[in-house]
Amino acid sequence: MTSSINPNNIDGSYPVTGQDNSSQGFRDNFTNTKVNFQYAEDEINDLQAKVVLKAALTGGVLDNNMNDVLLYAARIQDFSATKVSVAATSGSIAISYALGHYQSIATAGSITLSFTNWPATTTYGYVKLQLNITNVAHTITLPAAVSLGTSGVQGLSGSTITFGATGYYEFGFGTYDAGTTITLFDLNRALVNFSTADIQLDDLTATGNAVITGNVTGGNIITGGLVSATGNVSGGNVTTAGLVLATGNITGGNITTAGTVSTTGNVTGVNVNAFVRPTIGTGSLSPILLTAGTNLITPAAGAVEYDGVVFYATPAANQRGIIATEQFIALTSSYTGTNVDTAQQVFDSSANGAVTLAASTTYFIEGAYYITRAAGTTSHTLSTVFALGGTLTSITYTAETTSTTGNTLGAVSRIYATGAGATVVTAASISATENITVIIRGIVRTNAAGTFCPQIQYSAAPGGVPTILANSYFKLTPMGNSTVTTVGNWS
Repeated sequence: MTSSINPNNIDGSYPVTGQDNSSQGFRDNFTNTKVNFQYAEDEINDLQAKVVLKAALTGGVLDNNMNDVLLYAARIQDFSATKVSVAATSGSIAISYALGHYQSIATAGSITLSFTNWPATTTYGYVKLQLNITNVAHTITLPAAVSLGTSGVQGLSGSTITFGATGYYEFGFGTYDAGTTITLFDLNRALVNFSTADIQLDDLTATGNAVITGNVTGGNIITGGLVSATGNVSGGNVTTAGLVLATGNITGGNITTAGTVSTTGNVTGVNVNAFVRPTIGTGSLSPILLTAGTNLITPAAGAVEYDGVVFYATPAANQRGIIATEQFIALTSSYTGTNVDTAQQVFDSSANGAVTLAASTTYFIEGAYYITRAAGTTSHTLSTVFALGGTLTSITYTAETTSTTGNTLGAVSRIYATGAGATVVTAASISATENITVIIRGIVRTNAAGTFCPQIQYSAAPGGVPTILANSYFKLTPMGNSTVTTVGNWS
């Protein structure tokens, strides 16, 4: 302000020495002196009412209330905040912003907080609250206005915070709209868990563990520890030196880890570059389950594929081959047949000695029957037969047979068959100790799904029962659909 005091309106050279001086001059000086004193009083009183003081004036009380007036372009040092110890220790407690920026409560029970006297909208208010939690049973319930900064706060569920240990905890509360919206700051604990929340981001980079109880959705996850989620991991790349653990689905791009990828859900994406260690299977879940799909147009080295019919592996580029998944039946003890001239099953290691084949599938077949008798001299031949529950597109096989008296060396006879019906594979025999060996190799192509049962049939009942010896066997290996002609780099 500009002072109204005017020292120039007092004539300091009046009265003049040695002459008669007018009394008006005295009166003018006295009047102007009085006016200046009044100005001085008014201005000093105004300053005392408005200025910021280091200490109370003599006879006064210090009151540096700024009344929310803007203070700017200030350089400050060594400032402190008033600490207020709140008297209440449980129940509903109102924190008055006007009392101080640092307040403390020692709990004697659970607390429900509220806030009062925030600064007006368009200004920002911030208060720190120290909580001395004296019992882990004590909880802190926040007002509904605390809606920002709540993700990742330890122990926060809904609007209530629980504590795993006693001790001192500090929280900050800030608002820019007079308390309508309040941001929460957890000041002396790390945000380690994002409880009941999803993470949606571009990238997550951590030197420790990324442990999430919700879903991880976004771009890249890069960590030197573990990636563990009870929800889904969906996004771009997962790169970790540890384990990738998920009880949900892992869907996205690449998973790269020096550890293992473990999930009870599905891993769906492009590449998994890791040590794959399947968990144990259950009665309803297999450790590894490939979904039927379309094979690569150009077989890539190292590829494993499944087209819904057979499995394939490619050991070198363009060298796709089938992975043999054989079905077989074998006898662990000799099986006694019947002395009949009708078709009878070769195997009883399953009740009916039959296997159910898939529709529109081609199988390699191979078998070995070792058959003996100890009685009967009726002349007969032996045929191979296959009983069908479905229909075939075609069947062709070669039967190589020996028929001797006793287990001795004998000439091999060979014939091929192009049907599932009876094909005679031995010459007529009247030996009571006949030994027959039948070796079968060929291909079966199915049309409709159904059972397929290896059988034999005598042309006449020989007079004694046949015995099919232990370790006789028959096996089928799927090789493709019913029209498959090649698998591999044929030209």
